[in-house]
Amino acid sequence: MEYLNRRMKTLRRQPDFNFHPKCEKLNVTHLGFADDLLFFCRGDPISVRMIYECFQEFSKSSGLAANTEKISIYFGGVCREDQEDIMQSLGFTKGELPFRYLGIPLSDKKTSVVQFKPLMDRMLSKITSCTAKFLSYAGRVQLIKSVLFSIQIFWSQVFVLPKKVVQLIESLCRRFLWTGGTEISKKALIAWDRLCHPKSAGGLGLLDIYAWNMAAICKHLWNVCGKKERLWIKWVRAYYIKHGRVWDARVDRASWVVRKILNAKEVFEQAGCNEMQVTQMITFSTKGMYCKIRGEFQKVIWKRLICNNLGAPRWVFILYIAIHERLLTKDRFAKWKHVDDLKCPMCNNEDESINHLFFQYCYSATVWDRILGWQDINRKSMGWHDEMRWVVRYGQEKSDTASMYRLTLAGCLYCIWQERNMKLFQHKRRTSEIL
Repeated sequence: MEYLNRRMKTLRRQPDFNFHPKCEKLNVTHLGFADDLLFFCRGDPISVRMIYECFQEFSKSSGLAANTEKISIYFGGVCREDQEDIMQSLGFTKGELPFRYLGIPLSDKKTSVVQFKPLMDRMLSKITSCTAKFLSYAGRVQLIKSVLFSIQIFWSQVFVLPKKVVQLIESLCRRFLWTGGTEISKKALIAWDRLCHPKSAGGLGLLDIYAWNMAAICKHLWNVCGKKERLWIKWVRAYYIKHGRVWDARVDRASWVVRKILNAKEVFEQAGCNEMQVTQMITFSTKGMYCKIRGEFQKVIWKRLICNNLGAPRWVFILYIAIHERLLTKDRFAKWKHVDDLKCPMCNNEDESINHLFFQYCYSATVWDRILGWQDINRKSMGWHDEMRWVVRYGQEKSDTASMYRLTLAGCLYCIWQERNMKLFQHKRRTSEIL
């Protein structure tokens, strides 16, 4: 390849050779990625022929021949007569943009939603797998955090994700979380924006895709300001920034991606950083910028119940939903549609509500009283709201006793809720001693 590089450099001294209009300032004639080569020149038959002859000379010397079935020529701003002349003389086919290269769509225009179909397909394949169908709510949250978001994070490091794509990704993850599938549903117990809050602020710490994408774009702008020794940065500075300031660059005629990167200065300014401060940054943390974009959140008083709970994840998730009073008890379900019978399926006497189910009903009170006694907590069970106030006052310490209380509270709520569902849907019931 070194010989090819030297041979291509000789074209610069040839008066008949014309660089590509967007490559002349950097004298770029070709790029190599693994076993692929990309050649650039102005779309005239003489320049194309000169590049082809250089490659043929390299091929004869090295024994490396190109696969003609995989070679394509891409034109931009070239008249039809010249295109036909070039293709006829070389015998290659004409390529069309956009196309995928190394799994990434390349386009000369703004990337459309259709071009992100591979991203959506990969996420759908994870959701529709046979193992994902049997996950609990907590398991789905973990899959969203570890697998689904990691897929799109890779894309956001390479691309500026359009808002429509971000909305589609969030919609896909939201439907999977609440339904376990991809079907459209309005069954969202808690708003997605709230779930993206930190756990200490009453959320689940899910990633805000739009904010993370903006933070990734800011890293590209930081690279441009720092004059990193990368070809694409040199190219942006040569054609759009020139000898001026990055903040003053005019991007009216730039591509959509370049405009998005250079306009990320507004995000830096909102975070309190000017061009000089960005240029002087030795390192850049995408996560740190993400936190600045998100801003500060007011912490909830019950944060330790979720953040420091040693219970099983599925226990903690039900506790989290119960704290927000979003469990689908009959009184809450009646707010969405008509319910003929509001009676509690456990006692069939009083209307079902969180306050009744936890821990006023005698069955629940008996279970909770025994658990309190096992922990040497000398008091009787109280109503839901009184129990939460007691938790805020005594159950958020760092002691072993407080940790055990948080664990047993989550486990008790989960088991009572599970018992209620068994009674309602399977007509089965266990005694309080068994529970």
